[in-house]
Parts: sequence; C-alpha cells; structure tokens
Amino acid sequence: MPGFRVSADLMDQLVTAASQLVDRKDFGLYVGQHVEPLGNTALKWSIVLSGSPAAALQRMANFSTLIDSRVSVEVQAVGNHHVLERLPPVDLLYRGVDPLYEDFVASGLVALIQNLLPDGARHSAVELTQSKPDDPDPWTACFGENITWSAPTFKVWWDTSLLRQQRVNSNEKLARAHDVLARQQLTAQKAAAWKQRVEWLLIAELRRGAITQKTIAKALKVEVRTLQRNLKAEDTCFQELLTGVRKSHALSQLSYNVPIAQIGSELGYKDPSAFSNAFKLWFGVSPRNYSDAIQVSMP
Repeated sequence: MPGFRVSADLMDQLVTAASQLVDRKDFGLYVGQHVEPLGNTALKWSIVLSGSPAAALQRMANFSTLIDSRVSVEVQAVGNHHVLERLPPVDLLYRGVDPLYEDFVASGLVALIQNLLPDGARHSAVELTQSKPDDPDPWTACFGENITWSAPTFKVWWDTSLLRQQRVNSNEKLARAHDVLARQQLTAQKAAAWKQRVEWLLIAELRRGAITQKTIAKALKVEVRTLQRNLKAEDTCFQELLTGVRKSHALSQLSYNVPIAQIGSELGYKDPSAFSNAFKLWFGVSPRNYSDAIQVSMP
C-alpha cells in the first residue's frame, strides 16, 4: 500500500515475535537486509532521490525521531569520515535498544545507504552496543571485519569522499517535495487513532499469552486510565478491541484448518471448551461446525 508503514514499536514487537519462532540470534540481521525498511513511502523516495549519499544520511537523521520516538540520530564529519551515531535515549525509563532491534536497524541502514554508493563501495566500520556473540560470523558477513563490540553508542562510519559523490539519478527538487510529504505522513502516523494503535499492538501480542490493559498501556508508554480515556473518546474500549482481534484471528486460523485447541490456546483460553463457548457466542455456531462448513465450501 503506497505510503504505508507500521509503527516502529509494532515492528520491534513483530521482529521479536518472529525471532522467537525461528530461534535465530542473527534474525535481526536477516530482516534488516531483506525487508524494505521504509516501504513505498515518501521518505523512501526522498532518500533515494537525494543528490548524494551524504544528503540521504542527513535526511534520515532529520526524520529519525518521527520514524521512532526512541531514536535520535546525528551525522557528523570526523576527519576524513562521516559518522552516523544513535544518541542515548533522553527518556531514562526506556529500556534501551536490545541486540535484536539494533541488528535490524543497523543492517537495514547499511543496506539502504550501500545502494546509494558507487558499485563496490561500502561503509568503513560499525560500532555496536551489544556484546560480541559466540558466533560472530553472521555479523562479519553483514558488516565486514571492522566491528567494535560493547560500544557506548551505535555508530556507522563511511569515507567522506564516497558520501559526497553526486548521484547520477538524483533529483534534489523532487527529494525536497517528498520531504514535505514524508513529514506529513510520519506526523499523521504518530497521531494515529488510539483504536488503531491498540489494535496493532493486540495483533502483535496475541500469541504471547495473556494480554491485559496494563501490558498494552506500558507498550504505549501511558497510564491505564489514559488508555481507557482515549479509547472512550473514540467510542470504544479495550475489551471490545481485544474481542474484535480475537474474532478475526479465530476466523483466519479456522480457514487454514488450524486445530481448534491450538487456536483457543493462541487466544489465551486454557480450556478448549471455553474457546468454543466464546466462538458460539460471537458467531452463533461452534468452531467445529464453522470449520466443517468452510472446508465443504472450499473449491
């Protein structure tokens, strides 16, 4: 969908949930290298159309807090290099960037800028805040040999002469036009309806077990009463949204012939009969009858 991107909080949770399923310590690297980090957004085109890689880096720094409120990025010239640094969070309550999320951001950033550099050119060095893993080979394959572990902050270094090279297919006029659209898109996303933000989090948290207003409020960095008040202002409530997400998940899983007991467990029901009763209350039929009807109607 043009202009669509999920929030950084939700992306963090989706990557975390997926990493637990595949059980790979280097999963963040894989996602960062294979998932388009900015989607088909105005910001992506603003960066791609930048006159030089240096201009693209500066744009990313300018938009960093709108992309992710937890992240503040600064680009500086140091000697004959440019360095992008993720500054420590201002909010001391924030837990900091975990290795998985750092890998995801770092590998995605390196891949994005590398696409703007001349053929064969790449960054000079990477500094990661995480400890050196037992098997560093996946990180070496992604970032090269020049990695500093347990650094105070996350940094990526590039040779300044590479970053200042003008790009053949650049168009700064269009890039600036996309800057305006990008700011509008990102600002609108940060002000997204509470209902939508809660639904995104519920979907991401669904398979983790019991979901409470407290866990969702914590993820949104607000008090439970604030969450309740904002949802009430949009004529809904937490339980209504949770039920809606559970309904959608149940129907989707049944259409794929997932065992009923498994679906109930995913939705937080310890007893399969409790899920069956809830499903019948929602739709007027048991999940077994619904599943049978779906299978019969399939071509």
